[in-house]
Amino acid sequence: MNSSMIRYTGLIFFLASFVCACTSHNEIVINSYAAPVLLPGTVSEMNTAGFWIGIHPDPDRVVIPKEKIAEFNRYIRESTKTVYDIASYPDTVMGNRISTALKNTLQYVSSQKYVQQDGRKTDSSFFRDMQGQMNIGAVPSKVGVKFGLVTSFTSQRLLPTNAALYSDMKRIDIDRLQNSALDIGTPVAILHATRDGSWIYVVAPLCEGWIKAEDVGLCSREEMASYVSAEPFVVTTGTKVDLFLDDDLRDHHAYVRMGCRFPTKDAGSEDISEIVLPFRGSDGRCTFEEAYVAGSDVSFGYLPYTPRTIILQAFKLLNFPYGWGDMHGEQDCSRFIQEIFSTVGIELPRNSSQQARVGRLIARFKGDSSEENRLDALSDNSIGGISILQMNGHIMLFLGNVDRDPYAIHDMRGYSESGPDGERLMVVNRVVVSNLRIGEGTRSGPFLKRLVTVRAFEIGPT
Repeated sequence: MNSSMIRYTGLIFFLASFVCACTSHNEIVINSYAAPVLLPGTVSEMNTAGFWIGIHPDPDRVVIPKEKIAEFNRYIRESTKTVYDIASYPDTVMGNRISTALKNTLQYVSSQKYVQQDGRKTDSSFFRDMQGQMNIGAVPSKVGVKFGLVTSFTSQRLLPTNAALYSDMKRIDIDRLQNSALDIGTPVAILHATRDGSWIYVVAPLCEGWIKAEDVGLCSREEMASYVSAEPFVVTTGTKVDLFLDDDLRDHHAYVRMGCRFPTKDAGSEDISEIVLPFRGSDGRCTFEEAYVAGSDVSFGYLPYTPRTIILQAFKLLNFPYGWGDMHGEQDCSRFIQEIFSTVGIELPRNSSQQARVGRLIARFKGDSSEENRLDALSDNSIGGISILQMNGHIMLFLGNVDRDPYAIHDMRGYSESGPDGERLMVVNRVVVSNLRIGEGTRSGPFLKRLVTVRAFEIGPT
């Protein structure tokens, strides 16, 4: 990581947190209603992976060979500057980079007039206390970086507190301090700690911010690097994969999400795989112990990157709840995309705007781009399962066309529609298949009209 990257890393990730999830909740509506199980323009057959695999012209094409995935990941890191190889993180960071990022975050949050869980607006005393806890004055001129591995599923916060802040009491499912979450085994570079030592400020591969200190085991750079690159390994391919401490799969330890990589001692069996997990010892340091996972929930090595693989993985999450910034262990629109592609070894950025900079550009639309031009750009079903559709603040996986209507699967908060009592918000809050004409006849317009870019996650012109 060069000095310019370090300079802006905190601010980049802070700002990114406000675009990692869907924007539908910002649409101007009068009333809200629960969306139907089948969204307009869909039929039940479309809620199966097989339907979309069946209309794909070449679902088993290897998009990027396994031996080329590492090269693709290097391109992602270099082009977006928001995915980090923690094993290569610098030994020291200039302190003013850290203190500036902390001050900017605090200043921004304090300017938003968020409300607390009891409905009261946050006042100056809340932020004075928070500033004291952040201990910004203790950041030295040169920060010596420590390293660790996450040992318990942990939320990554904009400020070091579990207290929730909301835009208003109508949106208590969106905690504005929640930025992301980290699974067990995630490597982190530790840059700072709160006054009481209960929170640490870390850089993770996909995000930066505060996490609970008790959820990390300290280790050397060499130990951390050895763990995350260990061979052989398994990758989790289930949705919420349970980890057990016994090979009878009875002593439950925790769960991890799709796309997590763990060292394994052997190829495992059809029923059970033995893996190695990091634990936090009584001295705060990392220890490594064996654990077990159902064989059906993991793959020995990464899955092959084909349209079939991606579509199958996406549909495993169909109807899973929406979770802003990974709240409650769920996923928002960009985490949904990131999890799916991580099963083939692709390391995508955390937020939607950065994901939309990756891969081969298929189309870029202006606001006045015609519907015909947009439909033409999406007319090739061979890009189904490997391409993302970007709207401002939202991202979707393209599936293909039916009767020239394009469809996507995505983690969606809601959409607008016209009703007898005026425009209304149809609340979805889950992973769904939808026609891109959804939202037609509203002030915000159909999703098709709101597309900004279409990109395929493959090697080619960017």
